[in-house]
Amino acid sequence: MLMQAAIFTSILTLGFKATEYKPFALFRRPSLLIRTFLSMYVVVPVVTGVILAMVPLPVGVKTGVILLAISPVAITARHSMLALGAHPGYVHSLLMSMTLISVVMVPISLAILTALPLALDAIAPPFEVAKTLAQVVVLPLIIGSAFRRLAPRWAERYHQPINGISGKVLLATLLALLALNLDGFAEAGLLSIIVLFVLSALGLAAGHLLGGPALGERAALAIASAQRQMALVTLVAATNFPGAVTIDVIVIYLFITMLTIIPYTKWCKKQLAAKEEKT
Repeated sequence: MLMQAAIFTSILTLGFKATEYKPFALFRRPSLLIRTFLSMYVVVPVVTGVILAMVPLPVGVKTGVILLAISPVAITARHSMLALGAHPGYVHSLLMSMTLISVVMVPISLAILTALPLALDAIAPPFEVAKTLAQVVVLPLIIGSAFRRLAPRWAERYHQPINGISGKVLLATLLALLALNLDGFAEAGLLSIIVLFVLSALGLAAGHLLGGPALGERAALAIASAQRQMALVTLVAATNFPGAVTIDVIVIYLFITMLTIIPYTKWCKKQLAAKEEKT
């Protein structure tokens, strides 16, 4: 319940910005929209499927990896995207568009991946997942957008405080779940950790390559493809198949992503600095 409330308020703040930027501006750039969609919901899941076919992993680890590969973008990633030169309008549109698309794509991707022979033993109920996504994604976006229209000053004033508190609560909840499910570490093993590092790095690479010529858009899509909505995925896992190893894999990926993003962020900042010197 605490995690649901934290996710709800986190996405609520995204709705607070709905009229400040055009939330669906990405749909006016079909090429970038297609590349964004391909990176997040085609390339990463396909690569994940190939890895699952090649590497023998426990069932709980498979389930966690599948959920990570098809999960929506992390709302908290917008700060990292903006710091790397991405335009605020693009960042907000990416977050809003891909979050809403996830309500449809996550259940579809989940049904496909769990039906394949390579992951047949990793079972998750797509309709229950869709219901959960609708409750914690669509509803807060609608409410947040309504607040923005009806009380724009209130939304602007409390956007940052609410977002900051919800982010801290989410992190604390994830850490608590990790502490309560330490038994899953032994089952996950070193091979699972290596797979998670590979998936994080491949997510960054896919987004960067498909992001287009602008470094800001490349960086934003790279982070979006790698830094997924961990809290939402953990909620889905805890609600539908609360195995210790599945939850551990998801939470561990959060910290692995933080580590893999650090060198990428430093590289992007060097590229931005070099570009500024030339101009």
